[in-house]
Amino acid sequence: MPRKMGKFEIHQTNTAINILFSSCLENIDAVCQVVTKYLLCRLCVLHRADYLFAVNLVVREALTNAVLHGNKNDLTKDVRFALKIVGDTSVHLEIEDQGKGFDWRKYQGCALPASTDHGRGISIMETYFTRYAYNEKGNKLFLQMDLTSQI
Repeated sequence: MPRKMGKFEIHQTNTAINILFSSCLENIDAVCQVVTKYLLCRLCVLHRADYLFAVNLVVREALTNAVLHGNKNDLTKDVRFALKIVGDTSVHLEIEDQGKGFDWRKYQGCALPASTDHGRGISIMETYFTRYAYNEKGNKLFLQMDLTSQI
């Protein structure tokens, strides 16, 4: 298991996992490891393990944005992560940071140069997830992936 820094709390059921953690990059690796293990069990039962890469990619991107851009790598601030598997048809994610938020609407549908090393989050979400939205403030992300669609 990757090293964890500060707060790292996990609450898990058969259909959901909730993680609250302190904002640092090391914790993202730990969250991704927990999520991968959880999804391997749940998605394989649903015969949908082909979605594992896409979910992991989006989780890592969204958590990195929450830690670096939202909470500015401040260990005193937390990130909330929730994943819920709804029936055998969809995966829902919520990621919330304690930052000031951002105007996410201006990045919707934007094509980015391949050479850029930042600003890819919304483009990745649009590629792999069925729906995404932020709260009005722009510090809480909602994502839904339909497991009946092709990726």
